[in-house]
Amino acid sequence: MALHDTLQALVATLPKRQRDIISQRFGMGGSKPKTLQALGTKYGITRERVRQIEAAGLRLLEKEAEGNDRLVSYMKKAIDHLESLGGARREDLLVEDLKMVFRDSSISDSDSTLLFSIFGKPKHFTETNDFFPFWYLEEPNVKELKTFVSKLAQYLRTKKEQLIEKNKFDELFAAAAHQHRVKDFIALNYALISKKFSVNAFGDFGLSEWPEIAPKTVRDKAYLLLKKVRRPMHFREIAVEINKVRFDHKRAHPQTVHNELIKDTNFVLVGRGLYSLKEFGIEPGTTREVLHRILKKKGPLPLEKIVQLVGEQRVLKYNTIFFNLQNKRYFKKTGGGHYKVA
Repeated sequence: MALHDTLQALVATLPKRQRDIISQRFGMGGSKPKTLQALGTKYGITRERVRQIEAAGLRLLEKEAEGNDRLVSYMKKAIDHLESLGGARREDLLVEDLKMVFRDSSISDSDSTLLFSIFGKPKHFTETNDFFPFWYLEEPNVKELKTFVSKLAQYLRTKKEQLIEKNKFDELFAAAAHQHRVKDFIALNYALISKKFSVNAFGDFGLSEWPEIAPKTVRDKAYLLLKKVRRPMHFREIAVEINKVRFDHKRAHPQTVHNELIKDTNFVLVGRGLYSLKEFGIEPGTTREVLHRILKKKGPLPLEKIVQLVGEQRVLKYNTIFFNLQNKRYFKKTGGGHYKVA
């Protein structure tokens, strides 16, 4: 018999009022669990009275469950699984785990919550700004979890380049786990409970505070996109790709992308509507200014070499480069067919 059916049969033994309130509080009929206030309004009683009826019903269920070998077996497997993960597991992930542990794909969040409420363990940690809701065995498990998360965040704060650009997640995570004497898979489990860490649309792991991990503005999204593709992109293409990646529910509009990028010095306009990143070694400036920088640094060069070097900085047509070099106020052609700064 599936866990859901076993629990339903158990709840069916309760007096009607307790049975109805337990069923609705835990959403046993497939509906959304109801609050104490909603049930109080429905039955014309106080929230406290609903809580008392629920508590009395759970006490009766606990007595019955202790003699139910199937439910006792379920609980033992659940507790053993939590212990193997360091004594804590994110609420949604634990439900998926239990489907495999119990070999029962029909298990729902309501089923697991009712099972744990009947036995009074594990304990539930309500969602906060720092943590997702999770189940835990003992208070020391929560303390260990919070300590590791804090130290991991501190450790990774200086490892952004290694994580995002050099893809050294496995190496860095193993080092952090070893340093704090936590098994790798337990360290990962703890990290998944914390909101301090996240994975971006490209699969990069890092701190949620990093714009490369959780980009919020159009500027942040464009920056991450250009950093990944590592080639110039037209602002219209950038808008299209941002919407394809779907960092969030907000749509990017081409004109907004253009307006954001053109005023940010981290982005360089390398052609008509084409942008790249300054950190790639691309410097801002007009075609003439780019030519002037190259020739001043390299000295006299043949036209073909100039075109090649300009191509590393800008997306320009051959004729555009050639005609700019004809400006005798800034450039001079040598007897050997080379160009230099005038």
